[in-house]
Amino acid sequence: MYRTNCCGRILSLTVCAVLHLTVAPNTSAQSSRTAEPEEVKLTTKDGVRLGVTYYASSMGKKAVPVVMLHDYKESRAVFHALAQALHSPREPNQDSHAVLTVDLRGHGDSTTAEDEFSGRRLEIEADRLKTQDFRNMVQFDMEAVRKFLVTKNDAGELNLNKLCLIGSGLGANVATSWSAVDWSAEELPRIKQGQDVKALLLASPGLKSHGFSLIKPLRQPGVQREVSVFVVYGEGNLKASKDAKTIHKNLEKYHPRPKGREFPELVILPLPTELQGTKLLTDPQFNMLSRIKRFLEARLTEQDYEWLRRRPQQLAAPG
Repeated sequence: MYRTNCCGRILSLTVCAVLHLTVAPNTSAQSSRTAEPEEVKLTTKDGVRLGVTYYASSMGKKAVPVVMLHDYKESRAVFHALAQALHSPREPNQDSHAVLTVDLRGHGDSTTAEDEFSGRRLEIEADRLKTQDFRNMVQFDMEAVRKFLVTKNDAGELNLNKLCLIGSGLGANVATSWSAVDWSAEELPRIKQGQDVKALLLASPGLKSHGFSLIKPLRQPGVQREVSVFVVYGEGNLKASKDAKTIHKNLEKYHPRPKGREFPELVILPLPTELQGTKLLTDPQFNMLSRIKRFLEARLTEQDYEWLRRRPQQLAAPG
């Protein structure tokens, strides 16, 4: 829910403004594993200013892009250490991933918007978000994220065709729902405008929460058949266990168990704890970093997903 600074009156935001990006001054491609993260502001079609952090890879077109989406009332800051570990691995011969951590609307640095009609600055509060606001995270926030990644893909900084979404709680639901949107994109002869999500890593996804129902997204044919999925949850919580097992059941017939030591396309990992969400990914006691790295390596880095330019190159003016 949005309110104006001056009078607290509730306003709705229109959805017809043209999405645009506002990038921090230093936007040059980073070539070092130890390059500093880049703070970026994106603006969605409905006027919300999203705070994101981009950790550029050193691997160019071979880089796997990883988008991290936080839980309700968290921010992208919770993923900083994990993002750094994937972006700048300490171990030799390990891949540097292109990581983007995102503050979903109403969280972190994504708490302002501009009303198109009045031009007033609006504040967005997590406590006052309504069902449509959560759905707009999928419709508009993720659209802005994808547009940013398209610019990085076409600049040769990553391979968008190997996109992984990592989400915890609310972020897991946003990731799953947007994957269905991505795989439902219309195919055009010369422009690839979807079918980029190839892997989902979901910590404590909820089948029904914040206005999301994951059953329909999980039944989207592309999500069912083409996306590798890793679900982790704390088995000490009955609801989290039930939801995770239901998600696994909806997908398992499309991902048969591999033979030998090949890393599976579908993984469900119960952890012996009542903890849920982001802590499962970031608390060292669960040793998830090594599992995440192996999942990314096996299901994305080692897979032959072709790098493709997304926007036609502009022809040089005749001289």
